[in-house]
Amino acid sequence: MLDVLELFTAGGPELSLTDIAERLKWPTPTAHRVVSTLLARGFLARDPRTKRLRIGMSVMRLVGPLMSGLTLPDLAQPFLRTLAQDTGETVNLAVLDGAEVLYLASAPGSFLLRVDTTPGLRTPAHCTALGKCMLAQLDPADAQQQLGGAPYVARTDRSVQSWEQLAAQLDTIRSDGFALSLEEYEAGLNSCAVPVPTHNGVIAAINIAASAIRVPAQDLVTTFVPRLKATAEAIARAQGLEPDNP
Repeated sequence: MLDVLELFTAGGPELSLTDIAERLKWPTPTAHRVVSTLLARGFLARDPRTKRLRIGMSVMRLVGPLMSGLTLPDLAQPFLRTLAQDTGETVNLAVLDGAEVLYLASAPGSFLLRVDTTPGLRTPAHCTALGKCMLAQLDPADAQQQLGGAPYVARTDRSVQSWEQLAAQLDTIRSDGFALSLEEYEAGLNSCAVPVPTHNGVIAAINIAASAIRVPAQDLVTTFVPRLKATAEAIARAQGLEPDNP
């Protein structure tokens, strides 16, 4: 029965009995018997107009209890850990809290020289990849209000201090789909970040943070950003969401 339910996707939300039999290579009587059982239990429903099958309310009723038992950090942690193991670099999940980045989950890298972060850590949003990535998800007026008045604190000589400079960066981030921080928060530290879709509209992002000597800007863009985007898509699907693919 699970084989039948797994055939239904966002790209193919409705199927006929013939579709099911052909895709599973089942005899039609077998497919009919299984589908009839799923219809009777409410796990499938039939469109009264087209007579095609779709996921029923019995499946949908299971989603709420499942999601309520798992928080975003719970869902994301295995994916963060896999990415950290693949790259050797520290991977983090965070949300935007006012003018600050609030870390929710982290997976440490394997290098001796690495970034160590813990849940609950707070960093300024204006000079970090995570922060800029999340600010870019807001309307410019809302982002400016979140940050408060400029000048912003300069953590290094590369930190942006004016709203005009930051607004230009946010425009680029919205266009590119990722954010960079190149020694803007701390000398010797580079980072890239991408958005993570969420169920309740919370602004979230994941990043990779690494030594600037080991991982220059070009490597962040060509090697790490695609991996981050794939991880963000996996986290979205784990929440039952379809990721945005521009």
